[in-house]
Amino acid sequence: MSVYVHCNFRSKAIAMPVDVSVLLPDSFLEGDKNKKYQTLYLLHGFCGDHLSWMRGSNIARYAQEKELMVVMPSAYNSAYTDMKYGLDYFSYISRDLPDFIERLFPASEKREDRFVAGMSMGGYGAYKLGLAFPEKFAAVGGIAGSYHAEYRYQGKVTTISTLCEGLYGDPPAMTPEIHDIFTMLGNLKKDGRQIPRLYTCCGFEDRRYQDSVDLKQFADSIGVPLTFEDGHGQHNEEYFDKSVRRVLEWMELKGTAV
Repeated sequence: MSVYVHCNFRSKAIAMPVDVSVLLPDSFLEGDKNKKYQTLYLLHGFCGDHLSWMRGSNIARYAQEKELMVVMPSAYNSAYTDMKYGLDYFSYISRDLPDFIERLFPASEKREDRFVAGMSMGGYGAYKLGLAFPEKFAAVGGIAGSYHAEYRYQGKVTTISTLCEGLYGDPPAMTPEIHDIFTMLGNLKKDGRQIPRLYTCCGFEDRRYQDSVDLKQFADSIGVPLTFEDGHGQHNEEYFDKSVRRVLEWMELKGTAV
């Protein structure tokens, strides 16, 4: 089983302590200072925290099987966003967190060894992080992702209305290049920049199914490869557990970095 470490450190971006769960292969205990690991940043969904994946999936076992390091931060209900009236969670996740992890743990700093994935709101966050920093991530995986950011304040997802005001202002205002992953992906393609490998999956019975369909259709329309897998499944821990294992297989992780 993987080694579990609970971290609490002060983020400069949000000026407060943050909680992070980290899984390391048991080979970490051998003390080889030269060994580096491939790292997956694994993001939780709405109403979740740094323990969501630990409670609701077998990620500790899957990570050990792949000899993979997994980083699971708390971003609460921030939509992985620098909020209009609130805290700068995206700056924390994108800047402070990787800096902390790569200073304290044997995480490889190479692009080909960094990955990001998430479920529901975390699927959106994973794509936002991977597309904002394509030079840092080899692949992005979304599980039942809520990819349409504007749906939050349009009442099409279960989100507290006052929270949406904190996220986007009142009246809400979004900057597509920052908030909309469709725009972000389109701009990367238009500018000829390197794009991470992309994956999404969702169950037919899931209320977020159309989000994945829309993302796949958009990627196809601009000529960007994106793997989309569907099938029966609901928006629950059973589906998330099954899917995160599939994400690890799709990413073709080798665990220990070369």
